[in-house]
Amino acid sequence: MEIESLRKVPFLAELSDAELKEFASLIESREYQDGQQIIEEGTVPSAVQIVRTGVVHVRCRASDGSEKFLNRLGPGSFFADVNMFDPGVATASIFATEPTQIAIIPYVRFRTFLDEHPRAGYRIVSAMLAEVAKRLRASNERLANLNLESESAGSGWMS
Repeated sequence: MEIESLRKVPFLAELSDAELKEFASLIESREYQDGQQIIEEGTVPSAVQIVRTGVVHVRCRASDGSEKFLNRLGPGSFFADVNMFDPGVATASIFATEPTQIAIIPYVRFRTFLDEHPRAGYRIVSAMLAEVAKRLRASNERLANLNLESESAGSGWMS
């Protein structure tokens, strides 16, 4: 992945050119076709993934078995980052919605980079944490809105 493309990834934006060049050496690249699954909900991810080109959709299974759309991610967006810090199963599935290139950084390589470059690591982890906080706030807002809608529907109020 080119340095200018990496600089568009929120958690890499503050790195120097030298740090980005070294980080780029960690990356593997894969291509996915429209509709192809990248991550399956319930499996254990092993790498942070960055959308290089194309678009992916994030979907999860609801309690009734239906599939729910959660988000649309384009170039520079990343996913499977939380599991690098808190291993567990994927809470959603990721699908390519058009021909898509994904940059993949295996957790083991990523952690080694963080250990070997503590200043860059601090900037990366701080930016990743800020993104996780944004996602959490957005999820809380969506959940609050859903609760308000269902409370309004059950109260007999007409809108």
